[in-house]
Amino acid sequence: MGILTTPPKGMREFTAEQVELRKYVYNTILQTYAKFGFREIETPCIENINLLSSGEGGENEKLMFKILKRGDKLKHGAAEDLADLGLRFDLTVPLSRFYANNHGKLPKISKFIQIGNVWRAERPQKGRYRQLTQCDIDMIGESSVLAELELINATTTTLNQFGLSDFTLKINDRRLLQSVVQYCGFAEQDASKVFIILDKLDKIGISGVQEELLKTGYEQQHVDKLIDLLASFENKSFEEFAAENEQKGFVEKEILEDLIFVMNEARSQSSGDLRIEFDLSLVRGMGYYTGLIFEIKTPNYSWSIAGGGRYDKMVGKLMKGKPSVPACGFSIGFERIVLILEEQGFQVPAQAEKILLIGDKNKEGMSRLLTEANKFRAEGKLVTTDKKWKNVSKQIDSYKAQGFTSFAILREDQPVELKEI
Repeated sequence: MGILTTPPKGMREFTAEQVELRKYVYNTILQTYAKFGFREIETPCIENINLLSSGEGGENEKLMFKILKRGDKLKHGAAEDLADLGLRFDLTVPLSRFYANNHGKLPKISKFIQIGNVWRAERPQKGRYRQLTQCDIDMIGESSVLAELELINATTTTLNQFGLSDFTLKINDRRLLQSVVQYCGFAEQDASKVFIILDKLDKIGISGVQEELLKTGYEQQHVDKLIDLLASFENKSFEEFAAENEQKGFVEKEILEDLIFVMNEARSQSSGDLRIEFDLSLVRGMGYYTGLIFEIKTPNYSWSIAGGGRYDKMVGKLMKGKPSVPACGFSIGFERIVLILEEQGFQVPAQAEKILLIGDKNKEGMSRLLTEANKFRAEGKLVTTDKKWKNVSKQIDSYKAQGFTSFAILREDQPVELKEI
């Protein structure tokens, strides 16, 4: 069997044009976030297995790529002890470790940007890969909803940079969900397991959620009460939920006050252009969320293009004597944004004039090509050189497809004359 020339399943390679688009998206995100005071950091792509399997990563922990130990370490021990490291499956778990390791030299309220690859043993499909770039912003140290509002503002402003204004921000609160689940009769300690199943609603539907809850062993009356409640509030407004809560008391008033303030203020800060929906079924699959959670959906795509929330208890678990450290984050689906832009035929704006210089094949011709190219480069132009083809028209068309805007054919003892392609 020969060596395959295709990438491993779920992995991708990118052409120069695709890399150009990805770099543009990366730089636009970075520059926009920086205007909101966020600063970029980097964490390793490999983390200790005990950090990655701590239970904070939710379902993603099951998709972790583990790294086998080397040498003497492999000679002894059970099969489950063969790996002591793993590839990170998100950027939030490594950020928590980074903060715990460096908090003594960080500002009281820290605003982070992370853009980097993560790895998950997914079943590959459109918009879902085994290696993907994630793009996160996080605030650590801010306990008020100012953090949520800053994150929402920065993220929606960034999406607008790509012309993606036709989206909806869906919002919920894990504390609200916890109260609702307990109101329906589930034990407090079972809430996280119920959340994981609820998070599959988009994939398996409400009947599938009901079936899986029953298969897990929860009582029929509790499952039916939860399903009826979810169904009754599908497509209903937050105001309708709050009105019923007044009668039945699902949730504490303070939680609802936070929700309504964030929704109203986020809408106000966007001049009323931002569509916001309260979504009782919104869960977010990660196990670390403790408060407000949010996702951004756009028409014609079933998946979200951004998501995040508050995770106040995660960082403190890695710090002695710190049971709770305020933390909140929002992640843009980098790969999904790139995919949407590609499907829309988005063209990266020209950053500099791109010039093609064509010269003779002889040594004198090549020497002049290099000399003239360096003159243009010194002026800030982007220049490539090529020897003259038999079919010059075909040659120019080839470079036009690569984004070149002008060309010149160098002729002996004649000045360079640029022409538009």
